[in-house]
Amino acid sequence: MEDFSGYPTAAHPSVLSLSPSSLSVDEAGLLRQIDELAAFSDTPAPSVTRILYSEKDVLARSYIKSLMKEAGLSVREDHVGNIFGRWNGSDSGVGAVATGSHIDAIPYSGKYDGVVGVLGALEAIRILKRIGFQPRKSLEVIMFTSEEPTRFGISCLGSRLLAGIHPLANALNKVVDSQNIPFFDAARGAGYDVRQEDLPNMFLTKTSYSSFVELHIEQGPILEEEGVSIGIVTAIAAPASIKVDFEGNGGHAGAVLMPARTSSAEESILFLPLHPVGCYVFPVATFS
Repeated sequence: MEDFSGYPTAAHPSVLSLSPSSLSVDEAGLLRQIDELAAFSDTPAPSVTRILYSEKDVLARSYIKSLMKEAGLSVREDHVGNIFGRWNGSDSGVGAVATGSHIDAIPYSGKYDGVVGVLGALEAIRILKRIGFQPRKSLEVIMFTSEEPTRFGISCLGSRLLAGIHPLANALNKVVDSQNIPFFDAARGAGYDVRQEDLPNMFLTKTSYSSFVELHIEQGPILEEEGVSIGIVTAIAAPASIKVDFEGNGGHAGAVLMPARTSSAEESILFLPLHPVGCYVFPVATFS
């Protein structure tokens, strides 16, 4: 891996003289909180299953809010359950510095995905408070709602709404889960009295935050194999999908010879070489 010397930054006066030893992480306490949060699961340990707006999700949210309050943060939630814990800075005229992640978990996942970014952020706040740091910019820990698409098939639902994605906001009144429960009904069942017209009120402005950083597990082997404790992301995978319908004519498997075939399966095979390596093609046959 390439060496990285860090981005240039102007250090806050109160941290100029700090040594690494003064920034002591309560490792035992952080690991205990990770285990306590993992207990809010619909599957037994060591797996974690925590689906959006389920009973376990609601309990986990209450746990996060209690930790935020214990850390001395002011806590609020928006219409879909994004949770914000803020440490007000001395200059209210500048955008806050935000950090955070998610705590929802796909079925039979691990206990660190997303969670480290939320609980780790809270521990960072506690460290700064222990050393007497006084922020100029407000510091905010965010727990984003529904990063996983498990229930409604929509990834990063909470953060997309914060980003002002109008098509998503306009479509949510038509979204249902596998049990045909509408999104808004599920949200209300979890304690969020959200209406379609409320969603634009969530949209952030360009001045809402001055910066954002997320701590996350690697979910891969490279850092561990190379003995590197932390990496800085410079690019991400950006999955995309398209739907292509191949239409053709059916024919008997034995009696219709290949030169006479125009089946959808054959057309999709011809399409494969045009597709980038690493993509999946799922042909949909339409017979008439």
